[in-house]
Amino acid sequence: MHSASLTQRLLDKCRCDPQDALQQVALAVLQQEGIRDDSVLRAERIAALAPPVAAMVLLAEWLAYAEWEGFDSALYAHPDAVAALLANQLQLPDIADNLLRLRDAALFEAQRPALAAAAVRFIERHITLFPV
Repeated sequence: MHSASLTQRLLDKCRCDPQDALQQVALAVLQQEGIRDDSVLRAERIAALAPPVAAMVLLAEWLAYAEWEGFDSALYAHPDAVAALLANQLQLPDIADNLLRLRDAALFEAQRPALAAAAVRFIERHITLFPV
């Protein structure tokens, strides 16, 4: 019998909260790869992951940063990379436009659930690349 991967179990466990699911999957990737917060090569090691995995880790970290430091501060932390990911990989051009042009925190908070749901669907489409 084939058991579910760690990523699938995390997605199933957090089904009601896509934002938490994204964070849990990103944490599992970082743990599996041994990428620590204090690593000098952290950004390079994340970038070296499979592109879909690296994209979701970047997104999860950016969303966590936006939550901790505020949306306005997050706009200075790789907004072009995050917007490109949103527009191209998650097919969310409106949210990308808000990051790059509108910069509306209230609108972003309203869009955040759709963003998280799209991220979970993206992970599901690429699940074989994520932690087993």
